Amino acid sequence: MATGKHWAIAGAAALAMQLGAIGVASATPAFAVWLDGNTDASCGGNGICTSLAAAFGAGSYQLVTSAQLDTAGFLSSNGFKTVIVSRYDSSFGTSLDSIAAANVASFVGSGATQGGVAVFTNDAADNFYGATGGDPYDANLNQLFVNAATYAEQSGHGYIGEFNGAAMAMTSNANGFAALGLLQGSAGALSSNSGEQFQYAVGPIGSGNPIDSGVTFPFTDPDTSTYLTRITGANSNNIVDIYSDPLANGLPAVLANSYVISGGGQNNPIPEPATFGLFGVGVLGLGLARLLRQRQRA
Repeated sequence: MATGKHWAIAGAAALAMQLGAIGVASATPAFAVWLDGNTDASCGGNGICTSLAAAFGAGSYQLVTSAQLDTAGFLSSNGFKTVIVSRYDSSFGTSLDSIAAANVASFVGSGATQGGVAVFTNDAADNFYGATGGDPYDANLNQLFVNAATYAEQSGHGYIGEFNGAAMAMTSNANGFAALGLLQGSAGALSSNSGEQFQYAVGPIGSGNPIDSGVTFPFTDPDTSTYLTRITGANSNNIVDIYSDPLANGLPAVLANSYVISGGGQNNPIPEPATFGLFGVGVLGLGLARLLRQRQRA
């Protein structure tokens, strides 16, 4: 089991990359967001859109249709770094069609070169920043999403799945959805947990990992309108966080592949939001100072 001491401090290059991404509008959207193929700008109140805009900039994402994902090479040729699969409004969502699913799976890849993958097994997006479905904002869940999205995007061909998107990411599912096979395990039917509040605890990979940076465990989601897909047969090395409430006790809440778990493949944790900018600028400043000294010696 990994512990906090195994997660190294971020290098200057990674910090500079992330500093440039946070809060700055992108010329080319990094995230292709599929919400049942709906492109209404409101995103049906889904908090994924507003959370991405707040963390990465207003131009960081583009809503995409099923027809676009049906086009071979669409994601790569348009410069997207990560595809996010979720649902429109507060519905349970639908499935990617078979062609789109094959294209997404090809974009993300498999094995040692697979892009960064992370999934949220419940209706977490209803609690992300800016969601308008009536569920309470949860800063911990939003931080988990932003952290995961940061590292998935860093891979250049990542995948983030929420609820229906999580079910599709697994080897198989009970919903009749396309199975992308990005992570080992079987997803049960999208269902209710009878209104019980989700309680989150650290999973088998241990505490202090980059996805959990800035999140205090254990914590309880304040929402009482809670739904999930029960994941069984998952690789314990992919289970980031688990539920500890009675009805879902021990089930995976957040899963990810090794690229995301290791912090972009480099063991780089995300600094705390309040100190990140100053720390990143400081690192860049040190680099410039060294460069000037080297030129003076020449």
